[in-house]
Order: sequence, then structure tokens, then C-alpha cells
Amino acid sequence: MTARARWAATVVFASLLGGALLAPGGNADAPKTAPRLPELQAPYPLPPLPPQSPRNANYTIEARLDPATQTIDGSLVLEWRNLGDVPIETFPFHLYWNAFRNNLSSTARGDGTRAARFKSDRDYGFMKIKRIVLLGEPEVDLTRGLRFLAPDDQNGADRTIGGVTAPRAIPPGATARFRIEWTARIPYGALGRAGWIHDYYFVVQWFPKIGVFRKDRWNAHQFHSQGEFFSDYGNYDVTLTLPQGFVVGATGTSEPARNNPDGTQTVRFRQDDVHDFAWTASRRFLERRSRFEEAGYAPVDIRLLLQPEHEHLAERYLRATEVALRSYGTWAAPYPYGHITVVDPAWFSASGGMEYPTLFTGGTHVQAPIELQSPETVTVHEAGHQFWYGLVGTNEFEEAWLDEGLNDYAEAKALELFYGPMGLGRRYFGGKESRGRQRGWPVVAPGVSIGRGEQSLSDLRRLGERDPMVRNSWEFENADVYTLNAYRKPALVYQTLEGLVGDETMTRILRTWSHRYQFEHPTTRDFIATVNEVTGQDWTWFFDETFYSSGLCDYAVVVQEEPRRRATGYVDGPPGDRNTPTPAITMAKGMPDDGLTETTVTVRRLGAVRMPVEIVVELADGRVVRESWDGRDRWARFRYDGPKVQRVSVDPDHKLAIDVDPSNNTWRREEGLARQAAWKWSARFLFWLQNLLELHTVLG
Repeated sequence: MTARARWAATVVFASLLGGALLAPGGNADAPKTAPRLPELQAPYPLPPLPPQSPRNANYTIEARLDPATQTIDGSLVLEWRNLGDVPIETFPFHLYWNAFRNNLSSTARGDGTRAARFKSDRDYGFMKIKRIVLLGEPEVDLTRGLRFLAPDDQNGADRTIGGVTAPRAIPPGATARFRIEWTARIPYGALGRAGWIHDYYFVVQWFPKIGVFRKDRWNAHQFHSQGEFFSDYGNYDVTLTLPQGFVVGATGTSEPARNNPDGTQTVRFRQDDVHDFAWTASRRFLERRSRFEEAGYAPVDIRLLLQPEHEHLAERYLRATEVALRSYGTWAAPYPYGHITVVDPAWFSASGGMEYPTLFTGGTHVQAPIELQSPETVTVHEAGHQFWYGLVGTNEFEEAWLDEGLNDYAEAKALELFYGPMGLGRRYFGGKESRGRQRGWPVVAPGVSIGRGEQSLSDLRRLGERDPMVRNSWEFENADVYTLNAYRKPALVYQTLEGLVGDETMTRILRTWSHRYQFEHPTTRDFIATVNEVTGQDWTWFFDETFYSSGLCDYAVVVQEEPRRRATGYVDGPPGDRNTPTPAITMAKGMPDDGLTETTVTVRRLGAVRMPVEIVVELADGRVVRESWDGRDRWARFRYDGPKVQRVSVDPDHKLAIDVDPSNNTWRREEGLARQAAWKWSARFLFWLQNLLELHTVLG
């Protein structure tokens, strides 16, 4: 099919759907008003925020980019302090780009969009330590002792962790200093999170990075196609040299670039109290700036590096970043850095939708209807990572739901508050999409929206029983199950918790969590303890049913009714006289129907997950009866004698966001109307389908 034919088909298909193929940019003025959020200064005491991070992994880095060979040569000095209780003599370093070294790496053996797949020689990359020295008196060259480790899957061909052993142990509280020289080949940018494409470079996980020593053991996992990263906090001082003409963005703030006689430029970035450093460079970047200023919040300078074809979306990028800073700063702890950089990734780059300290990537399409909330969705999500991933520092290898899941929950809440429900739409003739990499022409169904969390229920219904949520990221059955349990399911679980404890209490939980564990590495058990502390109740049962279970939550209602019974048969008659006090037994013939009924409402728990649930019963005389059930058994029964039941709603306030089938939660007497509506929409769908098939026949 030609491009003109595809365009014609899209226009016709949009009209058949009653939708609209929207113009580029959509409504750039949304959101128009800011919703009411909880006051930043909470009326309850919160744990004090630390003045700084532990600063136990500090890096001074010098690196040079050579676009001709797509390589980086660098040297670094690492100052690492032992925060444990035992002496340490072995040290693991992440060498992430060896995931792209060949097809034998654990990442290449994985599945999903992040798995390494090689189509040509340019796709391969590597990271090679040329020299590693333990500084001090005396200096010790550890290069010959470098060994590759594979603690997760014992894949001897994987080289994403390199370990060395020092001749002298580093005691608790002492500092070790390493000097490392390395070279790396940048993989092609359509493969993984890092890489180059055209003249666009996105350089992340790019230097040898030490693991995290916790609970007297090293936490250092291989680079897998499922899962992300974990590292310690410190100060970064990074000097980059690359050709003149490149616009450079990075973690931290920069000094003015210095031009060199050889046609290169050198730029220096510094940032304290972060656990990683990322940078990007391109000759095509347009730079736009704004400043987030609002009472009760520290001001933040926003720098947007934008692809020229997306210039019309600049304001929407900037506004969405402000939405994240405002909403997350209210629900968590305020953003402590005075700057943030937003990167609009190059077309076909796989770097879209990624987060790093004070820098993140968005992603959008030149055709971006505001109803589809792109770039808003990915921008709010990745900016939101600054708060959970960036400031709380949970382990994304082992407990992704504490970052990705909590972030998905907060993202959906912020978008609904500031922008309203997301519109229903799809993109056609664009191939497969992923977050930050959208293709095809958008078609929006007019007047149809998606409620908060609803888009995740189909995946939960389809995949939820495959694995429990609490599992190492690389151990899930496949990438789809990982995505469900890292993002979608935990977001629904947090939304359900909000429904059960209330919005105000949920905000207090998140504030307490964020304040207490800023610059720490808390765990799932710490989160549960925080919930119990704030609520004053034991919610362990809730997390047993959700975090630690692969069961589904599904409640349904069944209603049975019959006319109110009037006695037929032998009944007690009127009282006898004084000599025969026992009532006489008489024959009753029944009475005419008075319109009253005997109704039995049965609420069934179809899934394995047990949750307390409320039931609202509406009667014909206008009365509304509210029942409650603990959900422990498989069913509960309620009986009503009198006026007819008009409607029954299970979970009427939609507290149980994890209920995989809300359609069976409601019974209505107006079944005839519902059936007519179903026939109406079925007929309309068949009409659209018929026209679409005829259109394809003509175009073919």
C-alpha cells in the first residue's frame, strides 16, 4: 500500500469510528487549572530530611567521545567508603555495555524490547577495563586479577560484572580509592537504553560502577533484559570532551564549555548526592528553558533538549515536568535539586522513557493529540522517577515495584488530577510501539476516556496468575510478566490501598516513606512497616494477598427474586375462646400479589485474593442499604423482603482497583435497556467493520 493510500485509509477509518485524526500538537494549553493538592506543610510530624546523602561512592571522571569510531575512552577515580560492619577485600564493578558484546550475554539470551538483538556490526558494543589500580601506600595494580562474575545465572560468557581482590582489606568506616582506565564502544541506539543513532548520543551506564555493599554482602547483579539498576549515593565531577557543535546535557550543572584547538570542546558537570550520572549530546537539539516556581516549593530550572520536529510540543513537555514537580513534591518529599534536564530522544532511538538523576528522557510523536496525553504521560512518569528511584534509592533489580509500580500509581493520579481522564485512541500504520517510541497516525474515539488504572486490568487478568509480584526482575516468566509485576499490578495495588485507607492517609504514608528513607535503600518490608505505623493497624494481610500472591481479585453479584410469599396451606387461625386458648389450625388459600418481593443477593469471590468489600443495594421505595463483607469466604448472602431491588453495586466506590472484571460487579433491573444498548453498539461495530473491509478490498 502506498503512503497516499495509507493516509486515505486512515482518514476514512477515523470517520467510520466517529473519531478524528487530530492535528499536530493538539491543545497545548491543557492543563488549564491546577487541582487542589494536599498542603505541602503537613499538619502531622514527618521524619526529618537528611542534609545530604551518605556520599560513600564519589566519582571524578574524565572521558572523550570519538564519533568516528563510536568509542569512549575514559579514566576515573573512585572514592568508596565501607559502610558495613566487616572488612572488605573483594570489589565488583558493573560493566553494563558488555551486554552488547556478543550474542552469548545474558541480555542477548533474554526477551522483550530491552533484549540485545544484533542486525549488523554497528549494533555491538563493549566495555573494557584497561587498568585498575588501588591507590594508597603502596599503589597496587589489580588489572591482572580482574575476573568476570555471573552470580544470577552462572552464564560464564556474560561479562557485565568484573571483580577484583585487593591485597589489603578495607575496614568498616575506611575509604578505598581506585583509579580505573577503560574504553567502551557505544552500541547502536535502536537496541537498548544507551547508544547512538544519527548524530544523537545517549550515554548511560557507561563507566565501571561499583556495586552496593549492604547487610555485609555485595549486591551486584548482571545486566538483564528485564530489570534496571541499583547503586550508592555520592558526588560526581565529570569532564567530557567531544567535537564542537554538539549540545550537551547531563546530570548536574555545567560550567561554560571550553573550545580546544583540535576542534573539540570540553564541558564539566558536577552534582552532589546522586547515585548515577548520565549524559546526552546531539547537533540537532533545540534548547528551551522554563522555571518552576510555586509557593512552598524550592524553584527548579527546567532545561528541555528538543528534536526540531517536536518544537511545537515544547510547552507541553515543560508543563508536564512542572506537573510532576508539583504533584510528586506534595505526595513525597520536595525535589531537592535546583535543576532538571528533559531530553526529547531522536526518532527510532530506544532511549525514550528512561530516568537518571536530574535528567530523564521523554518521547512523543509529531502527531500528538492532547487526548492521548503524549508527551505528558511519559514526561510525568520519568520526571516522577526523580522522587522514588532518585531520592529513595530502592533496588530496581530485586524490588522494582517500589519504584516503577509506585511511580505508575502516582503518574496516573497526577495525570487524572491535572489533565482529566485519558482519551481512548490508537495509532495505525506505524508498527510496534513502546514507551517513548510512538509510531503511526493517531485516531481518537470522541468522548471516550479511560479511567485511572483501567488500562492495566486486561494484562492483570491475562497474566496475573503467572508469577507472584515479589520476585527478582530477571526471574519472571517473560518480559510481559515482568512488566505487569513491576509496573501495572503494583500500581493497582497502591491504588487499592488508597481506596481502603483514604487519600489523606495514603498521602501521609508516602510522605513518611519519602522523608524517612531519602538517600537510603529501603525494602518492601520497610514499606509495609511504614503503612502499619501511619495507619496504626496491621496491613500485613493486605500485602500477603497482593505483593506476595499471584492470585486474582474478582467479585461478582448474582440476584434472585420471587414474589413475596403469601401463606398457602395450614396456618394458625384466630385465637379460640377462654376454654380453648390454643389457636385453631385453618387452611389459607393465599392472597393476590401485592408487588412486593423476596430478594436474595449473593456476592461471590471468584478470585483467590481476599479483600473486604462493600455492597450497596438500592430499593424501589428509594431506600439505599449499605452492606459490608470481609471477603474471607467464597460467598456471602443478603436477603431483602419488601420493595423490589432496583440495583446492586459491589465495591460502589471503586476502592478495589485490582478487581480484574468490574463488569460483573453491578446488577440492574433495567436489563432490557442494557440489552438494547448492547445490540445498538454491536450493530454499529459490524457496520464499521463492513466498511473497513470494503475499503481494504478497494485499496487492495
